[in-house]
Amino acid sequence: MNLAILCDFDDTVAVENVAHLLLGRFGDSQWQSLLQQFRDGTIRPKDYFERCFLGVRASRASMQAYVREHAHLRPGFRELARYCQGQEIELAIVTHGLDFYVEALLEREGLGWLPAFTVGSRFTSNGIESDFRYTRDDCQEWGNCKCSVVDRYRTQGRRVFYVGDGLSDLCPARRADLVFARSRLLELCQQEGIPHREFQDFNDVLTELQQPLSARGVP
Repeated sequence: MNLAILCDFDDTVAVENVAHLLLGRFGDSQWQSLLQQFRDGTIRPKDYFERCFLGVRASRASMQAYVREHAHLRPGFRELARYCQGQEIELAIVTHGLDFYVEALLEREGLGWLPAFTVGSRFTSNGIESDFRYTRDDCQEWGNCKCSVVDRYRTQGRRVFYVGDGLSDLCPARRADLVFARSRLLELCQQEGIPHREFQDFNDVLTELQQPLSARGVP
């Protein structure tokens, strides 16, 4: 099946926003102020993502251990991964989140083999520095450009299904063939008329994939 399924991570593949989970435990007093500025639109998303973790002095190992103990995979994702593996469907993570915490949850669940387009992290004496590895010159607002990943798969001739929950998922959703949306992204898809399905967990995505092609209503 010439299909790629690209999934946001925080609040989508993970039940929680894992970045906030970590910042609540290990972050300094500035991160919630930065979060409010981001929500108010007074700083760029890229600056918010980058500056929040600069104040963190904890080690990679201690934070990965915290993720493994406290974060949860959204129901159905493990089953979707196994189904896609058997059907030769590309399933990948596309996120503005940092590599070390995405890896920690996927590896705990035996899914470390999944491709993950993440923000790189460097642990330094000054805090955690971010390496935006999937960006482009005309897309600087968000750091990682999720649309560039969608375009990567489309240039391979694949149809793209996108799964997400928030504002940062709107741009890639516009470029996808079908969107599985919840929360804020669901509202935005409804407003813009973007082809979508509402989803609660990944069992909804799996059910859609198991339907005959003629029943999906997707080009």
